[in-house]
Amino acid sequence: MQLKRPFLSEVQWARALAIFAVLFVHSSSTGMGMTVPFSLPYTGYSILNIAGKIGTSTFIFLSSFILFYTYYYRDLTPKLFTSFYKNRLLYILVPYIVFSVFYFALRYDINQFDLTWPEIIDKFTGELLTGNAYTHLYFVYVSVQFYLMFPIFLYLFKRFEFLRKWALPLGILIQWAWVLANTHFFQVPEKGSISLSYFMFYFMGAFLGIYYEQFVTWLKDLRRSRFVLVGVVALYLVMTAGYYYVMVMARTGSAYFSSFTYELTWSLMALTAGFLIFVLAHALGHFNLPRFKATLVEIGAVSFGIYLIHPYLLYWMREWLPGGSPFVFHGWQVFTFFAIFLGSWLIVRLVYDFVPASWVIFGKGNKVWGWRGRAKKAK
Repeated sequence: MQLKRPFLSEVQWARALAIFAVLFVHSSSTGMGMTVPFSLPYTGYSILNIAGKIGTSTFIFLSSFILFYTYYYRDLTPKLFTSFYKNRLLYILVPYIVFSVFYFALRYDINQFDLTWPEIIDKFTGELLTGNAYTHLYFVYVSVQFYLMFPIFLYLFKRFEFLRKWALPLGILIQWAWVLANTHFFQVPEKGSISLSYFMFYFMGAFLGIYYEQFVTWLKDLRRSRFVLVGVVALYLVMTAGYYYVMVMARTGSAYFSSFTYELTWSLMALTAGFLIFVLAHALGHFNLPRFKATLVEIGAVSFGIYLIHPYLLYWMREWLPGGSPFVFHGWQVFTFFAIFLGSWLIVRLVYDFVPASWVIFGKGNKVWGWRGRAKKAK
């Protein structure tokens, strides 16, 4: 069976919200690290930093959703999988390699590593193969792992009904089996670069992608969905408060908790947040806000590029941090957020519109301002 499902603006709206969460985390770290613990500014920065730690997991959930939404109702053929790997791995893997080289070179220039060329190649290769060329690239590395596994999961979900109907509980089970096994046996220090650490998000995306039409029908029937939605909101608030508490206590050295506590509070906060962002994006469709929605679509469309380039702009904003009064310091933190957002967006947009083979740098993107885009509209 071949079923072409319609384009969903809601996904781009959700991506836009997710990239803002990522920017909140990264832009608030300097303010949080340079203010007095438990002061009002510290609390404000901590709330933004901790509540925003749902961006990457939401992107994973949305990526999984799009994969299953797009491919589940299509016939499994060699041509389908050839197209899949071309459109996914090529436009993700190549930019990942490009930015791994870029950020490795940046770190090499900053830290002045005293290494020979063979040592440089060996160090870079190790970081490339583990997603550690820069702090944020682990997300792309994890995404590539999911893309490699996707055809297997697609076949299994199409073949076995119980797998797709119980996708979320199975994802939670797999993820927590890995968490416990890593805690007690493997002890991989960088487990965030391992795809098993995100299976609940991946399988939630699979479930919603397969049963999307049924989900939308359920969501619109508030008599059926309101109790679940209220429960999810309550769970999100409780887990966010819990995660905030354990993180602030740990960062200030006031108290420490088991790794199980950190993992539980973060994962449930992030899972419920991803779901609520998805619901919020659908709720937005009921409002007559065409310009706002178009802006969110644009931000969502360039979100991958923003994710890749924004740490570079953030590095320079921190280098240029002015001295002076607290007003200047805090004002600079606010300015930094808008600067890295607008600067990243402008760079990605200009590259998409005017740089040939822009997919090598930022992956597949749409043209808006470029002459090709205007020519296409004129036809």
